[in-house]
Amino acid sequence: MLGIGDNRRALDGSVIRALVRLQIPKVGFIYAHVRATRKGIVLAEHVAGATEQELESSDQAGEPAPPGPFSVLGIRDYRFLILSNLATFAGFQIRNMAQAWIVLDKTGSETLMGLVNAMPGIAIISISLIGGALADRTERWQLMWRTKVVIASMALLTAVLLTADVLEWWHLIPISLMTGAMFAMHNPTSQAFAVDVVGRERLVAASSLNTGISTIATIVGPGVGGALLLLGFDTAFYVLAGLYVLSAIMILQVRTRRIPVPSGKNMMSDIREGIGYSFRDPVIRALLTVSLSAVFIGMYQPAIPVKVQSVLGLGEVGYGVMLALNGVGSLIGAIVLFSISKHIRKGYLLIFGLLMMHGAIALFAFAPNVFVTGVAMVWLGLAFSAWMISVPVLLQTTASEGMRGRVMSLYFMTVLTYQLGWLIGGASIEAWGIRPTLFIAIAGGLTFAGTAIALTPALRKAR
Repeated sequence: MLGIGDNRRALDGSVIRALVRLQIPKVGFIYAHVRATRKGIVLAEHVAGATEQELESSDQAGEPAPPGPFSVLGIRDYRFLILSNLATFAGFQIRNMAQAWIVLDKTGSETLMGLVNAMPGIAIISISLIGGALADRTERWQLMWRTKVVIASMALLTAVLLTADVLEWWHLIPISLMTGAMFAMHNPTSQAFAVDVVGRERLVAASSLNTGISTIATIVGPGVGGALLLLGFDTAFYVLAGLYVLSAIMILQVRTRRIPVPSGKNMMSDIREGIGYSFRDPVIRALLTVSLSAVFIGMYQPAIPVKVQSVLGLGEVGYGVMLALNGVGSLIGAIVLFSISKHIRKGYLLIFGLLMMHGAIALFAFAPNVFVTGVAMVWLGLAFSAWMISVPVLLQTTASEGMRGRVMSLYFMTVLTYQLGWLIGGASIEAWGIRPTLFIAIAGGLTFAGTAIALTPALRKAR
């Protein structure tokens, strides 16, 4: 007697073959379509008029055809997850933009602006390993919505202080540290939870679509943020708090649950095990090393508001437009690179993205006017998409199920050193100017990342 779970594929094939023998190809097609819809995949081989020989060869093919690029949208929980991410990414863009402009406007100091915006990165680097261990030990769904609520509370506190006209620049340091601490737990959990929701076979499609959604937020967030600043700094943070509340509500609608398997070890043992695992694997080790170059890439970020304000003579809306152009480039990159990602090695895509990114930074440094600066921002977005489609996907597909949360925590620990780039870049700009600072960023980034890639052939060949 056939077992439903173990022999479903054989049963499906038998039914379709029987339908074809009975010369009812249309019914066979309808059956195949219903089955494919229920599974969230498209089976191109089961079509009306297919021959029995064709059906036999499809049965012997082994694995089903890869899921279509938008098949993940057929998964209810993924739709809520993507909506939550949309609110989260938009909120992040508004926060970064508004906070940087507030400090620069209040103090006129590039160093202090960089210091405040570096605080989330310092928190993330400090406790990201704990966040990764929690992602592998606790219910990921619970951890996600709770961290979002705390982040929303920090945004609301900032808004209240602004409304009361008592906010000082240094108030933003503890608020930013707490926000970063929550992100240190949220980010690896969110990445690992996506696999729980969609499965490993749809991970590339989900990650690429996630990049597209995040870039939509990158377009909307800065533009809206720039407009909101015209209504008041506090308005921007009230909206930010609302976005994070909305993000938490979306996660509460997700039904997927992952019951953690007790490892029998304490958290510190789990952390040590995750570090050891990551650095024994040559691809993971190289990717984490490449991600450390983000500290150099991050040095260009404080240059954006400084150039907009001091060189181009634009206000907060102009700043928002420049960041929105960056988002436009990311969106274009996500669409183009997604369409070709199946035909190009992810290792090559990473190399391409790194070269593009540093070329764009060079163009930004020497841009003489608003138009060329805008082109550089679009170019930066394109390069960012290549990074986001290659590095996280390679890490998640390489890591084992029980280690994925800890591996992703190490990734966020390393890649979010770009927040430290705010501090280093801000101090350097104040001391030497924009162009010398960005020259250091380019030289450091290419040397660091290039060495890691050159010493790891397996990374260059990674798919």
